[in-house]
Amino acid sequence: MAKIIWLDYVEGLLNELDPREVTLILEKTRILRRFPRLYPVRMKGRFRRHRWLLAGRWMVFYRVVDDTVYIRGLWPAQIP
Repeated sequence: MAKIIWLDYVEGLLNELDPREVTLILEKTRILRRFPRLYPVRMKGRFRRHRWLLAGRWMVFYRVVDDTVYIRGLWPAQIP
């Protein structure tokens, strides 16, 4: 099973979000422990060469190195 590491500033962003959104993001990222390479790699843009998943109104960007998943960013998928 892979280890998931959240960068400090991403954890800070989670603290500012609605608890329902945080719960959804955590549920979606939990599966990465068993299947770290499940989601596609983004080839363009700010987070190129990062994998990404959609969790509600947020895109979660991450990288996989060996057996570790590094959550590198949150980006709004929908402007409110």
